Amino acid sequence: MFNRSIKYLVLVIINIVVITVLVMGDDKNADVFDTDYVISLLDNNKQLERRAAELASQNKFLEESGDDVQRQIMQTRAMLDSNLEKLEQCKSDQVAALELAEQQAAQRKRIATSQTYSAEECSDNAVQVNFLTKQMASLKEQLTVANEAARNANTEKQLVQNQVDKLQLEIMAYADEKLLFQETIKQLENDLSSPIYIKQIYTTPTYCQPPRFSELVCVQRLLVRPQFSKKPVTDVQTTLTNPRGKVIGKFSFDASTAKLVNFPFPENSEQPAGEYTVTFAVNQQTLVHKIMLKH
Repeated sequence: MFNRSIKYLVLVIINIVVITVLVMGDDKNADVFDTDYVISLLDNNKQLERRAAELASQNKFLEESGDDVQRQIMQTRAMLDSNLEKLEQCKSDQVAALELAEQQAAQRKRIATSQTYSAEECSDNAVQVNFLTKQMASLKEQLTVANEAARNANTEKQLVQNQVDKLQLEIMAYADEKLLFQETIKQLENDLSSPIYIKQIYTTPTYCQPPRFSELVCVQRLLVRPQFSKKPVTDVQTTLTNPRGKVIGKFSFDASTAKLVNFPFPENSEQPAGEYTVTFAVNQQTLVHKIMLKH
């Protein structure tokens, strides 16, 4: 899909170059050919191709990274499930050990409180008590080990959960960055295939002494910096008019070299306050922007 988009962009740019050359051929002599202008357009075409290739490479990287992160999450979840099974088994062994210890303690208490022992019973009971004592010590040791294992399992579970949360945040960040790249690519495609328009415009008026009446304004100059959706193929004709339709200034500039237009106002001349109109004639289109000037 992306390769077809690149091919489409290249065809659009080649068509622009051919049309521009034909238009220039109509306006100039048949023997004159603006080589520098064509080379500039071809260089711009290469730059767009490189930019599109970079975006495609970054998009592929994000997709592969997302797959790797997803596999890591699956492995981590499998590890968590295994640790939970071990923890449940440990708890079950702990309960069984406690039950056995209670039974043995009850048995020793019964033997200790008995008042009548035969020599044989006393001998047998002593052996049994000794055996149970050793078994109780072993079970206590096992219980201590089981408790330590349970604490370690809980700690490991928390660490793994932290890793899962971190991976999920990284996946979300990758998804946002991938979406941003896709939107950028789509915007570039739309800008190249659509008529030129003003994406942004920056204006900076320099005011002088405020006049006595609010319906008037005193301006020394107005700086205008337009940003077009794509590089103009013609010179830009720009005009500034006041709210009454009077032309304040009119200029022509090459958009590849000039980025800022300076409209000087007549010195010591008050102008009507309100909406001033900046008009750009570029690529056989007329683009209009309104600017409010008032004290």
